[in-house]
Amino acid sequence: MTTNSPLSLFVSSKMQELAPERRALKDALSHIMQQGLVTGWIWEDDAGARPEPIRSTYLKEVEACDIYLGLFWLGYGPYTIEEYRHARQHDKQCLVYDKHVDAARRSPELSAFLAEVEQVTSPAGLTMCRFTTPEELASYVQRDVMRLLTTTFRASRKQPSSKDAAPTTIVKAKRGGIAIGTSYGSVQQTYNEQGQPDQDK
Repeated sequence: MTTNSPLSLFVSSKMQELAPERRALKDALSHIMQQGLVTGWIWEDDAGARPEPIRSTYLKEVEACDIYLGLFWLGYGPYTIEEYRHARQHDKQCLVYDKHVDAARRSPELSAFLAEVEQVTSPAGLTMCRFTTPEELASYVQRDVMRLLTTTFRASRKQPSSKDAAPTTIVKAKRGGIAIGTSYGSVQQTYNEQGQPDQDK
């Protein structure tokens, strides 16, 4: 059965380390959220006061979400890797973004984890991408979320196809900020406007 309910997004990262990226991500996704297509779990305090432990709360939110989005750089929080594994165990669409800046400073444990993600034997439902700036991250995330909206979730959530999608807001990475525009074309056209990611991303 199809529904018109918006998709829910769980964002996992080490907050203090990637605060600028999370702010850029929230700004980029807010335009999709305003259209009623996506709801978001952006900040940990969105959970509000709940009686159960924090770990249990996060894992329940992972189980309830449609899309898991993980941001990684030098270190990781107490639950970030567990949240990813939990999402994969529950067959969630997983978007993983690796900030590839000063990677030599990255913790060995996180390096091993990201290598594991890159070499996963069953990549269905998993997208991994490298980025260097908050603006670049915003561009990649909006591209990938819109791709899922118009492909994977189109039939189950009555989302528009890439051929007949309504005008959508596009966020492009620009030097010094995020450029916001409107596309009347397909998702493929939007992807090309934003530029193909480098092969090593």
